[in-house]
Amino acid sequence: MFVAKRKDGSFISLLDWKTREDVEHLTKGEQFFCPACHRTLQLKHGQVRKVHFAHMNDSCNASSESETNYHLEGKAKLYESLLHSNDKTTLEHYIPSTNQRADVYTESGNQKYAFEFQCSTIPKSEFSKRTQLYESSRIKPIWILGKEKLGNIQPQMKFSPFQWQFLQRHTPRSPPYILTFCPKTSIFHYIYPTFSFNTSTTYISTATSKVWIENPNNMTTPTPSWKEHFLHYKKKWRYVYSLYKPQHLLRKFCYAKMNIPLSLFPAEIGLPVPSFYRIHTPVIEWQAWLYFDSIFHTPLHSIIHVPTVIQNFKRRIKNSQITIRELPLIKAGSYEDAIVEYLNALVSIGALKRETPIVYRKIKKELPFSSLEEGCKQDRIVLEYLMHIIQS
Repeated sequence: MFVAKRKDGSFISLLDWKTREDVEHLTKGEQFFCPACHRTLQLKHGQVRKVHFAHMNDSCNASSESETNYHLEGKAKLYESLLHSNDKTTLEHYIPSTNQRADVYTESGNQKYAFEFQCSTIPKSEFSKRTQLYESSRIKPIWILGKEKLGNIQPQMKFSPFQWQFLQRHTPRSPPYILTFCPKTSIFHYIYPTFSFNTSTTYISTATSKVWIENPNNMTTPTPSWKEHFLHYKKKWRYVYSLYKPQHLLRKFCYAKMNIPLSLFPAEIGLPVPSFYRIHTPVIEWQAWLYFDSIFHTPLHSIIHVPTVIQNFKRRIKNSQITIRELPLIKAGSYEDAIVEYLNALVSIGALKRETPIVYRKIKKELPFSSLEEGCKQDRIVLEYLMHIIQS
């Protein structure tokens, strides 16, 4: 902590003092108290970490985490960055109505913001609870992931379930991003997931800024080329991954109901969709369940009813064959968006025809593959055609 309360009720911020010696001289003999729980605080002034306050015995119920030097540095730099753009900015602002202490709090017009610079993993329930408490007081939480938790930012990133929780977006139509901040460079990194092919590895594009931008829609975010890498992964899935133990149920279902080996699944399975991030299950797997349940055995020229597709999908979720990703900062939309987007992708490649928002018609039968080579060849044809449609 950098902010404490004096015995007379006034506040002291350690960021107001330029040197460690100034702090030690001007605060000698004083007592300090936590603004939230009112317990006694101890002034810490070691040689490694920044000068800060710490609770002497019991932890504070307004904060459940110990602070590393990286967290302290980040909080201080974040405060300095936001202070330049808004006068109504407070460090370690205590909110009595929610019993929370925001790392940095600021107001702009009628909007209130609580910035949380998160450098340690917390339970999913704690993340959601803290978010909901801010929102219940009409404060918008801005969760920022410490960059050291991500390591080097590369075109392919591995995001943990905890890191996915930081996904946010400004409006329902704007692209979602994960916001990180590096105190060593004082730079904000906006990380835009573009497509995931398994539960962790995701293709991304990025943008950086020296200041926090609430609506980063107009920022340049060059999209890396991932087509060849994904085609290689899809080939490996056919040759190797389809035989792995986690695919046992899908493999058994495919043999029994579709009368084909899983390795020869139709090339129409495994297509990129904009709302991919809502589903934790790898794209080939969730689309395979959907396609086999609702499309594969549908006779040519018959209709496919979206509510029925969604009902079948929900059954797979209930049986734990498909897992939905919980994203507490994304307020609009749902995993059903990804389902409809997939159906529309099948329209783009000529497999389905969209007749109404909830009715599609099957207009093309799946190509039967006699070999894995044929399947891989068709994978390339379908993906290249779809990408051409999307980009044109």
